[in-house]
Amino acid sequence: MNAPLPSAVSGTAGLRLLAAGSLAALLALTACADNLSENEASAETNGAAENDNDDAGTTEDDRTIGESIDELHQLAQEEGTVHLIAYPETWANYAKHFDEFEAAFPGVEIEVSSPNASSAEELEAVRTLRGQSTQPDVLDIGFSFTEPAKDEDLLDHYVPTVADEVPADLIDEDGYWVGAYYGVLSIGVDADAVEVPTSFANLTDEQYCGQITVGDPREGASVFAAVFAASLAHGGSLDDIQPGIDFFAELAENDCLVESTSVASALETGEAAVTFDWNYNYTGIEDQLADAGVNMEVVTPEDGVFGNFYAQPVTVESPQPNAGRLWIEWLLSDEGANVYAEAGAVPARYQAMVDAGTLTPEAEAGLPPAEILESIAFPSMEQGDTASDVVVENWGPQVANR
Repeated sequence: MNAPLPSAVSGTAGLRLLAAGSLAALLALTACADNLSENEASAETNGAAENDNDDAGTTEDDRTIGESIDELHQLAQEEGTVHLIAYPETWANYAKHFDEFEAAFPGVEIEVSSPNASSAEELEAVRTLRGQSTQPDVLDIGFSFTEPAKDEDLLDHYVPTVADEVPADLIDEDGYWVGAYYGVLSIGVDADAVEVPTSFANLTDEQYCGQITVGDPREGASVFAAVFAASLAHGGSLDDIQPGIDFFAELAENDCLVESTSVASALETGEAAVTFDWNYNYTGIEDQLADAGVNMEVVTPEDGVFGNFYAQPVTVESPQPNAGRLWIEWLLSDEGANVYAEAGAVPARYQAMVDAGTLTPEAEAGLPPAEILESIAFPSMEQGDTASDVVVENWGPQVANR
């Protein structure tokens, strides 16, 4: 890269939305011209897939792709960097991930552009920057964006070395993405401004009117999760997200919703006292809000428990293909998984690590209670697609434009 990439912006990870000007700045950049313990096994199945690109639907050129973590590291050192997009430092403990990855793999540095970009904007960046040096190597996208990304040929094939320890609903059957972690939709509250709600039902109380902020579920997966959770709380299901839209439509009709730029900003400035985000993101802003004198409390709504994952795919024709794959190996390793869990993000290999006894005490302490984790059911891709269609059709006229 000939120009420095934007650094991560603290405290804006809640909705992971990006102002249009920031995305434009990213796209303008196109004009500027050790080991992980038991994961050292050869990735023979991946190597075979990499050499069968006609079947995989990718357009791999004559680049050399490592077939083990050692080989990936060696080749990634030659590449020098791994270029990420939409990885905020306060999101899922990524600041610590960055530090520990660079320590584990000397000679490979992390660059993050537009850290707070939404999943939709991540895909737009790949479309626009494809084939250029500023193209991101690895994304971090909500589950509902994985199929569109595959359909548009924006992703490359990669099967991690620990794929057999990842649950089937957290890895693409065709090998185009893996979900390294998932979270639980939570409500973050300024406990000095309002009573702490324990359910979505509580939020219809008059004291919360003008104190609730939610973003746009058409752009950010965490907001999409808030609508799904609200649906479950009001008679909906994974097959029916409309009750969640109806809930927020009623709040909008009664002028109970307020706008904000991020969860942290809303709570810190007093724009809102009730916010929605993944549990692990509230961990990332605890210190910031404590320094600002905000008494934040975080709860899982008892009437709407919803969890979902983010996927980390390598992009098609990525500039640093080995470094990108090495980053995914890190996220799935015992070391990376423990970093996730310390902030409350549930690692994909959670059960395998429980069985093997490789979760650290700090990691176990950071995770949601077992009874919450046991109650989570992920939407299928079909359910997610249906829900996305309903949200796209109804959120604007029923909520956003009121």
